[in-house]
Amino acid sequence: MEDGGRKKEKKAKALLWCLAAAVFGGGMFLWVLLSDPVAGYTPSGVLMGDSIYAERSYKAITEMVEERTGLELQNASLGGTSLSRSDQERWMDLTVDNLSMVALSKAILAQDFSVQRQAGIRSPATEYFDGTIEEMAGWDFSKVRTLLLAYGMNDYQNGVPLEIPEEPESEYSFSGALRRILTDLRSTYPQLRLILLTPTYSWYLKQGQSCEERDWGGGYLEEYVEREKELAGEFGVEVLDLYHGLYQHEEFEDWKLVTVDGVHPNEKGREMIADRIAAYLEEHP
Repeated sequence: MEDGGRKKEKKAKALLWCLAAAVFGGGMFLWVLLSDPVAGYTPSGVLMGDSIYAERSYKAITEMVEERTGLELQNASLGGTSLSRSDQERWMDLTVDNLSMVALSKAILAQDFSVQRQAGIRSPATEYFDGTIEEMAGWDFSKVRTLLLAYGMNDYQNGVPLEIPEEPESEYSFSGALRRILTDLRSTYPQLRLILLTPTYSWYLKQGQSCEERDWGGGYLEEYVEREKELAGEFGVEVLDLYHGLYQHEEFEDWKLVTVDGVHPNEKGREMIADRIAAYLEEHP
């Protein structure tokens, strides 16, 4: 009788331990799920672009747009990146080219950001890259409703050719990369609203020239803007022109009004960009 009582007592203790473990384990799972902002979360709106939009130390343009419209717009911009690839010689297997939009679009399609995780970019002001890539890796892009693509400035400044006639979909030309991106994203995510944001007007202080005067090897900035608008029409996607009619540029010194260095917007410049984007989104719901 005594042995039987001890067995029952041991079984009861074992059952209690199992229940406790189950409760603790479930609690830990919920804690991890709720404390990890990546797990199970996908934003309805995303903006991917270059350093014009990548500002993290001050209020970002995406935050301003959210305040003005009430629409969710997650910032996935990476400073120094381009729409196209530029390392045609392929001197390095892992370069900033792997963070270009044409490379990111492949990662989005495959839902595999392993190449981007290994990019190992450690340049100044890129500390947020790893976190941004991890966030994107956790998103289900089939649930993203609106994607704004804001590229072109670095393509222009890197002298990336507008077109490679013999290779119309070359990822090493601005037009070819954009064709590849739009083709892939539209076919894989038909629910996705794609909006292209053109580059803004820019000035180059060291050269004493504006973007209307400076050709970095691939053409003038306005040519990239016009090509982007042409391809948007060809593919039936929306485009918001931020080059024309946004920044005042009657005098060269006008750069001081809206930028910190001729290219990157100051607070007033960021507000002007945000106002233009917000107005467009509200006028075209």
